[in-house]
Amino acid sequence: MRDDQLNRLKNYVVAAIQPSGLVRDSVFLTGSSQHPATPDAAGFALVALSALNHVGKFTNEDAEQRVVNVLSAYAGQTPGVVPTRSADGHFIHNMNVTTGAPAPCCWDASYTPIGTALLVAGAQFARNSFPDNATIASLTEQLTNSVNFNNAIHPSLNGGIYLNMGAAGGGTGGTVTNWNEFMLVESLALRETNNSRALAVKHRWLDTDFIPKKSYGGIPTLTDNVSNFAPAFWVQQMQFFNGDFRHDPAFQTFFTNQKEADKLYSSAATPFGLGQAFRYGSTAGVSPLGGYSVESILNNPNKVFSPEAVAAWGDMDTLLQFYATQFYPSTDPRYKYGLVRVSADQPDKIPSDAGLVDHMFLLFGLVESLDPNFFADHVFPALEPGDYNANGTVDMADYDLWKSKFGSTSHLAADGNNDNRIDAADYTIWRNNFSGGAGGSSAAVPEPAAIALVWSLVAIHVLTVRFKRSTSRRRLREA
Repeated sequence: MRDDQLNRLKNYVVAAIQPSGLVRDSVFLTGSSQHPATPDAAGFALVALSALNHVGKFTNEDAEQRVVNVLSAYAGQTPGVVPTRSADGHFIHNMNVTTGAPAPCCWDASYTPIGTALLVAGAQFARNSFPDNATIASLTEQLTNSVNFNNAIHPSLNGGIYLNMGAAGGGTGGTVTNWNEFMLVESLALRETNNSRALAVKHRWLDTDFIPKKSYGGIPTLTDNVSNFAPAFWVQQMQFFNGDFRHDPAFQTFFTNQKEADKLYSSAATPFGLGQAFRYGSTAGVSPLGGYSVESILNNPNKVFSPEAVAAWGDMDTLLQFYATQFYPSTDPRYKYGLVRVSADQPDKIPSDAGLVDHMFLLFGLVESLDPNFFADHVFPALEPGDYNANGTVDMADYDLWKSKFGSTSHLAADGNNDNRIDAADYTIWRNNFSGGAGGSSAAVPEPAAIALVWSLVAIHVLTVRFKRSTSRRRLREA
């Protein structure tokens, strides 16, 4: 089953990547596809090429050349291909598959921060997968440095991230707040030199204590609104693209929780019929009933379930059950690119075209079932504990930032305190991970006694303010 699916998925990736290097968002199962190219499709394709190479479906030379072609097109280095971008580097969502110009009416013409983030994260994944290829490294650096993700964060610092960017730069229109796949925009913004907005809202996106949650059957899941459950792809997208999610035990718990809550809902709360109670996987993609749809717990009226989501959770047993029902006969051209989403109510209907995001989660799950460490090893690394300014190094600048915030509740780092006050525990985190700066020496580390001095100064300041207020009130009463 695995080998059969990987071969079909390889064909899909080849079909999605155009001669220009731009990548279609979806491919028709029959006939010629009319879907435009998108930056997010390119991000998924770059990770897919790396994964398919890892399991031997592409040679190194073939995979690397395809990666270079994609990166070159989106970086504007391919003659005749000029992707449309905002002034701060964000790509238009839908573009002509040959030139990169805006797609014709009536495709979405907004500039997309999440699509751009997926492209940049995918480029970094490919760079990490082919570390000896200088061209891939150079093009990835160009793409990464050409985008200002910090601008996508709303200046009110309420945690909002713009859904769209303006052509002249800066966000426009509505925002999304934590928690959803836009976490990737926040993570990439933190790694920029000018990351002031990202630092200010870091706790809202990267600290699970500050993320809304909704429970099903006693199982808490992450969401952006306590009234609704999230679709599966929110956590799955971060699992394969975001090191801050992948390497955080708290987020990993919620990744598993999402799967268990989805299974419980699908098996206990939704009637199935057909004797196929194995079906679960409430997510987003091309619906077998037509068009694009988003399903989630308590919001799946057509009982549409995704083997791709099941694969992304690593459930190969259930995937085999999907496979047994969809591949009879196995030569059915409707499944030429792999398993598809299905409605339990109308099992004979399948999507009219193959959505790239749908199929790539199937691919990622299959590859991870062969090598559980592949994605964890190649996604961009998580921020180091104590790296309070998120510049990639735990150094004296982080100590200075800690000291300037000492005693406040500005959420420099989560240290387990109920009030999230920045205190000695945060100093300990910094000291234990201190790199020693350029020389690697620990001699410059301030002694713990300095903490006591800071505490004393804070206490003196508080007592002085209270004394002055008390004296002022007494004088007013005497007057």
